[in-house]
Amino acid sequence: MRKIGNLITDENRKWWILGTVCFALFMIILDNTVVSLAIPSIIRNFNASISQVEWVTNAYLLSFAVLLITLGRLGDEFGRRRLFAIGLIMFTGSSVLCGLSGSINQLIFFRALQGIGGAAMMPATLSLITVNFDPKKRGVALGIWGSIAGLGIVFGPIVGGYLTQNGLGGSINSFLHITSYWRYVFFINLPVGLLALLATFLIIPESKDKEKKHPIDFVGVILSSLSVFFLTFGLIESTKFGWWHAEKVFSILGVKLDFGNLSIIPVFFALSVIFGILFFLGERRETKEPLINLELFKDRNYAVGNLVTAILSFAMMGSFFLLPLFLQSILGFSPSKTGVILLPLAFSMIIVAPFAGKTADKFGARYLAFFGLLIMALGQFLIAHFTVNTSVSDLILPFVVMGVGMGIIQAPISSAVLKNVPPDKAGGASGVVTTIRQIGAVMGIAVLGAFLQSFLVTNLTSDLNNVKNLPQSVKQQIISETKAGNTINSSTDAEKNLDRIVKQQVEKTIQTPDVSKLPPVMKQSVLQQVESAKNALINKFKEIGIGIVSAIKHAFADSINEAIRIASLVTVFGAFVSLLLENPKRKTKVKE
Repeated sequence: MRKIGNLITDENRKWWILGTVCFALFMIILDNTVVSLAIPSIIRNFNASISQVEWVTNAYLLSFAVLLITLGRLGDEFGRRRLFAIGLIMFTGSSVLCGLSGSINQLIFFRALQGIGGAAMMPATLSLITVNFDPKKRGVALGIWGSIAGLGIVFGPIVGGYLTQNGLGGSINSFLHITSYWRYVFFINLPVGLLALLATFLIIPESKDKEKKHPIDFVGVILSSLSVFFLTFGLIESTKFGWWHAEKVFSILGVKLDFGNLSIIPVFFALSVIFGILFFLGERRETKEPLINLELFKDRNYAVGNLVTAILSFAMMGSFFLLPLFLQSILGFSPSKTGVILLPLAFSMIIVAPFAGKTADKFGARYLAFFGLLIMALGQFLIAHFTVNTSVSDLILPFVVMGVGMGIIQAPISSAVLKNVPPDKAGGASGVVTTIRQIGAVMGIAVLGAFLQSFLVTNLTSDLNNVKNLPQSVKQQIISETKAGNTINSSTDAEKNLDRIVKQQVEKTIQTPDVSKLPPVMKQSVLQQVESAKNALINKFKEIGIGIVSAIKHAFADSINEAIRIASLVTVFGAFVSLLLENPKRKTKVKE
């Protein structure tokens, strides 16, 4: 193998390979974290609904999750470096397209493409480490790989918050004609991706699995994708279309699917179950190389570990979706301040994780996982008591508690789930774990987002009833917009949104008469009277506006708290599930 100058030699090339794949991994992890900080700004920019903004995250996670195993096998078949490079190009290119998006739907589509690129890169990072490091040094390399992922979690809030609020500085922002600074969250991937791509071709040698062919279970990919998609779509859009009774008729490509009083949502749930059953039956019959090897789930640690992994991702990613909304929309923090405030959570997780990993090696994962999840649940429970008057000092302890719990659980569960898997099946087994982790994250955002919208309708209706002199027409419009998922804008820019609603109601109440046939003097007098009546009504509405804004913010805060409490209960459930893990049997000393 050729040398590149005196810097890269055959002896140290593997460490350069590690640096290259970790560089790309850092970009993937960082991107996920910074996007969550930019969500409130994206909402304001596109006037997006809760369900739309959920798709900004879930479009990426879904495409990433359903293609992870398939693209990992394609790498083994056609070349790991080749697929890594293709994924890197796709991820970087779609990041630029995300930043250029002119609508929320464009952003969702390009995020899905970004997820496909990430799905091509992620398994390749692990397989390239595996094939380039011998077993004695592989553990060190994988440890560095894991720590880079942790750094992405730590620096994500800082980078995301700063870019969303300030961009790259006044001069560069003006030169690039960028006023929506959240776009930098995606543009920043361009220089990073180009450097990683250059390093890929200069440093990483090509490698394939020459011993075994890996047929792709396309039927399994399609069935599992459809099952997860219909479940996720149903959860995210449930408030908009109605859980059971139709609130709105669903249409696709101009064709309306009208089931009378029945909502489309139960139909989607039924389709999810049908495709899920077909997938399960198909995987049982697949003899060559199924997408998910169901035989692996006969091992108790693998089955329980995957379930706990899904629960952990559900509770963790669902909470991470809700926290920036609360900090920015309710407490009014800037994106950069939000990033700094979330640092205690990230740092406590990073500090605790290595000690938890060493302890798990000695004593097993069962009780560490149990107490880690309970501590995480306690942190969530404390967070679920935040109010519109919560101070910065009130935030630190709950975030530290939650971070400690997450740090305790991460390494033990990762070790336990693959503990008894045979080496020749480790690649496919780890791919399944990663896929289930991503699906758990998708479900967490979708389910907690659905609960958030449902709670919002109930809480806002109750709080608006306490606003004195509130016209019924204004109240009904606010509630109807809440059901459509638009009230998130009311909590972020409540005054602006209220002005819009008031003007709409005034125009409905006081309509301008036809004055075209009146003499000029009389025409002007009538128009002045109408305008005076409208202004009087607007001023009357403004008097109760403070009460409306307060009701919206309190309802939004209470709804986020209730959603996080559900996440806390799910985490507690995961803690008791983790007690089913098998601990290693202690060796007993034989008496001489």
